Amino acid sequence: MTIQRRRRDKSDRSSRNQDRLSRFNPGALALGLSLLSLVGSGWLKSGGLKLAISGVAAVLLIGALVKIFRVLDFSSPRLVNGTPRQLAWIRIVVCLTALIYTLMEDLPAIASMPAGMRNDDQFFHVLNSLPGYSTLLSSPYLLATLQWTTAVLLFSGLIGFLTRPTLFLGSLGFFLMQAILRHYTYQYHSGLVLIYLVLVITWTPCAATWSIDSWLNHQKPQPGRQSVGFSVYACFAVMAVVYVLSGLSKLRGSGLDWFRGDNIELKLVQDALSPIFFDYKWKATIWLVQHHAPGYVFAIIGTVGLIVELGYVTVLFSRTAQIIIPIAALGVHVGILVFQHILFPDLLMLQLIFLNVDWVTNFCGRHFRTGDRAVSAQVRNDIPPRLLSSLPAVATALMVAIFFVAWVWSVEYYPLSSWNMYSYAQRKGPLHYLKVIATLENGRSIVIPTRDFSPAWLPSGRDILARVFRTTRHSEKFDAFLSFYVQRRNRNLMFGSLITRMEIQLWRWNYLVDPNDPRFGWAIGVYPYNVPSKPSPSR
Repeated sequence: MTIQRRRRDKSDRSSRNQDRLSRFNPGALALGLSLLSLVGSGWLKSGGLKLAISGVAAVLLIGALVKIFRVLDFSSPRLVNGTPRQLAWIRIVVCLTALIYTLMEDLPAIASMPAGMRNDDQFFHVLNSLPGYSTLLSSPYLLATLQWTTAVLLFSGLIGFLTRPTLFLGSLGFFLMQAILRHYTYQYHSGLVLIYLVLVITWTPCAATWSIDSWLNHQKPQPGRQSVGFSVYACFAVMAVVYVLSGLSKLRGSGLDWFRGDNIELKLVQDALSPIFFDYKWKATIWLVQHHAPGYVFAIIGTVGLIVELGYVTVLFSRTAQIIIPIAALGVHVGILVFQHILFPDLLMLQLIFLNVDWVTNFCGRHFRTGDRAVSAQVRNDIPPRLLSSLPAVATALMVAIFFVAWVWSVEYYPLSSWNMYSYAQRKGPLHYLKVIATLENGRSIVIPTRDFSPAWLPSGRDILARVFRTTRHSEKFDAFLSFYVQRRNRNLMFGSLITRMEIQLWRWNYLVDPNDPRFGWAIGVYPYNVPSKPSPSR
């Protein structure tokens, strides 16, 4: 009797799988067609044809994804490790990363910046029109309240205390904080993926385990396996889509020219001359240039990065890729830090969401808990999972479609981005960069790193300083910004003596002709700023 029951179960399971497969195939065909059409429309110039193709393809993409999401078994370990512990681990990693981003900024210092330095385009125009927003920006106490309230809420989400409301409020606070930092700088990309994940994780059953909520309420029913597995998959989808769009942007902007060694070389040298992090005398990129590294070395560096970006999509259907790709992406970001001196803390830490924590937990249980039996995370395959409800399927499909449409139309509207980072090909030739020379009261002259002028910790200050050379007239708005900077640094004698004068210098270096020039070129433009004896207020 037992044998007959097993045979019947296997037969039923096989018929269920065949039924799912028959429904999956049309959805997969529609998905492939919609993606090809949507991506292809990204190469078209703006016009009615591009609008028609991208619009129809986006609708088809949403429908195909919803159909596939409703058919797939997200509780199966073949697709993702869709367990409550895995989802709780993602909550912990995302909240911890967002908490670090929140605490590392000096948000109250924004209040001292000149109002003229604010951006007034796109989303920031909306912010400027909100009642009370200007009051928030001008008050260091209100900004400090926003920062610390957001930190407390994110920490509560990390430990799983009142998880849903604290994550919801914390995600709104984090969203606003990141908007304020970009309001005074530019639309930089570090932190955008984190915003998406914080908003997504809020609506998932991520507090089912490893949380204070689950510890206080043991009687609360556990979420469905399908819901948990799909929540894990949705977080993976955010990462995969962002990386793929970043790779597609390079192909759209440069084509095959992206793979040229001189294209990659110029980009690396430009960033090495204006480092954001690890501003040491010895720089890996400059060393390669001065030792006449062949072009294929730089071509390999660029090609590896692009392969990882485009290959990130495989984490959505391969458990093996969920191991290999995050490790490869981690290596790429370490390479970006070494060669370009750019740090993406979020993308470094968020690779950890792919760590199979059930395997780690069971391994530790077997090897470090004597007499304690490890709990298996494997789900039972003989119980058919419930179909995924329409709401999360439609919401996730809509999110993916919005990301692709933003890429097609090159949208840069916070928090959306087309991820056009280093997308356009460049030829070898002389390059320009900025230096800031400060004269101190004790007579010394020092070079101030351009990153020190950024009001936020991660974006480069060179984009802010470069604005002064885009006009031929003296800028009172820029002088007010420099006055704010001098007051802030002189207040605590940052450089050991007061700053009395500064020069923003534009330098030109033809590294092709003279790669071993110890001065790295010569100054071709100067913007002087004399510090008044009694600094005037910045407003």
